[in-house]
Amino acid sequence: MNNSVLGSRPIQEKGELEHAYEKLLEVEQSKTHQQFYAFLRTTGLPYIPCLEDDVETMHQKCFETLHKFGEVSIPVSVALSMHYYVLASIATYPFKKTSPQYWKREILLNKIKKERLFIANTGSVRTYDNVLGNKALIAMKEKDNYIVYGEAPFMSLAGIADYLVFTAELSDGGKAVFFAASDNAQIEFTNTAFDDTMQGSFTKSVKFKNLRVPVSNVIKLDSHTKEQSELLIYQRSWFQALVSAPYLGAAQRVIKDVRDFGKGKIKKGKKLSESEYFLDRLGELTLKYKGAKQLCMQAGHSLSKFKQGDKALLEMLFEASVLSKYFATHYAEEIVTKARHLMGTQFLSPCSMTNKIYKEIVFGALQPMTDIDIKAYFSQKI
Repeated sequence: MNNSVLGSRPIQEKGELEHAYEKLLEVEQSKTHQQFYAFLRTTGLPYIPCLEDDVETMHQKCFETLHKFGEVSIPVSVALSMHYYVLASIATYPFKKTSPQYWKREILLNKIKKERLFIANTGSVRTYDNVLGNKALIAMKEKDNYIVYGEAPFMSLAGIADYLVFTAELSDGGKAVFFAASDNAQIEFTNTAFDDTMQGSFTKSVKFKNLRVPVSNVIKLDSHTKEQSELLIYQRSWFQALVSAPYLGAAQRVIKDVRDFGKGKIKKGKKLSESEYFLDRLGELTLKYKGAKQLCMQAGHSLSKFKQGDKALLEMLFEASVLSKYFATHYAEEIVTKARHLMGTQFLSPCSMTNKIYKEIVFGALQPMTDIDIKAYFSQKI
């Protein structure tokens, strides 16, 4: 489906992923996360969407990378998912070769791949009008530029990314996707309420103070209905289909810790892992993990079926991604909570990975679309 001229080249994801995983383990101890992102730039991992033509394979490779990193750091993995979903959705959207959007996209992807850039984005425009808290940035046309102003509450990779990608309302109607270099005096980052809980994601609020963006860095979107353009819905579907990966990676790590705990715990003269109760609980956790991951893989498969102009298919893939996000993040949180019950006080040992994951896993359900948005959306579908 991808009509990109970039083509596909084989990269050593397995070897690179293992090396990056080891690097993340190292920096997680020292909290020098900037070193990890610097290392990551030297690999092909951030540029999978620029190098892979097949949509389903692209989703699987991105998901696998985020899942692996999620075993060590949910914040770092979530931040990288923001880079991935924007890049993947733009790379695979079937722009017509005769359109200016196609060639703008190709120039952007080539630049990102060649210069090994990171992109950050902010959810400045929600996918559907009836989603709660719908706010927008505003852009005004001025000769060969757009002037952008407004504030968005959350942007991961702030201060790390080279380019910012965001969607804004146009003052004369419609919407557009903007690409702007992050090193600009008209862009201001301020700390969010997360503090150290999401350390490593570099999530901040971003304010645009009459930022000037040339028209060459703007992709206008057509919107003829109350819902926004296909590209925004397709982009949001990519987000929902990837954002569960960090949380499922963390949940899998906890399941492994529970299994090891059972092997080493002696109760009434025998290992806990030999008890029927323990095996039943461990089986339940693994069942929910595998079921959630299957939903995520199905969401990736649905993305590969996208066809421009097919509203029914677009709705189907959007819903597949939302369902995967909802159940995967909830199951991940449930797995971690029930693991705490099985492991007791050892689970909350200071500086332990289980204790760290316990504090971070709750952010999964809070990622947009949030539960209230998802339930409001599906309440209109019966």
